[in-house]
Amino acid sequence: MKKTPYKLLDDDDLTETQIYVTIQSFDRFSQEYAEKWEWNPDTVKEVKKYNIQPFIKYAKEKGNVLLVGCRSGRDYDLLTKEDFSCLGIDFSYGLLSEAVKRVPAGLFIRLDPRSLPFMPESFSAIYADSLTLVPKRDIKQVLKDYSIFLKKKGILYLSLKLGEKNVLLIEDEAGKRYYTLYKKEEVLKMLNSAGFKVLWSKVSKCTDLVLPEWFSLVAQKNP
Repeated sequence: MKKTPYKLLDDDDLTETQIYVTIQSFDRFSQEYAEKWEWNPDTVKEVKKYNIQPFIKYAKEKGNVLLVGCRSGRDYDLLTKEDFSCLGIDFSYGLLSEAVKRVPAGLFIRLDPRSLPFMPESFSAIYADSLTLVPKRDIKQVLKDYSIFLKKKGILYLSLKLGEKNVLLIEDEAGKRYYTLYKKEEVLKMLNSAGFKVLWSKVSKCTDLVLPEWFSLVAQKNP
């Protein structure tokens, strides 16, 4: 993979305009994004190691899972093959259209991860592989909502990008996209505040090694 053009911005937080621009890029270049960042063999190999396997270790067997930020359906496909009952949601209509093509039997809904319509204790697990489009000003409430949606001792899988600054800009063949960056200690503090206990965590490289690392973790809803 050739090096991806990127910038670390001095912005305090992701803006609504940056979110809109990113969604437009996902909508317009969904196939290009899926092929480069989702379904290429190197990425799938890393995802199985750092995402799927840790999740399976702690999640209830054959439980119902909400995939937040399901993108083009890659992780949905991997989890359903492990006998989980899944529902995928995402900001982007384009990426969800790509997901339907690649996972025809999947159930996908276009929703904003910041305002979900689910009842308390609806899911045994929530798999949020990429909440990078959620601004820092909203993430604490989002995590509290996810705790409400989870059943007793429910499992949350979370993966966020790390960085010393707050906003990352990537511009490649899949368009211009903005992402929120976090510090490891910041993530752990937010989870504790939202009522979660961390069971496992790992820092891993991005498929393109020049880009910021991922911080992935599995947490359990406190009783």
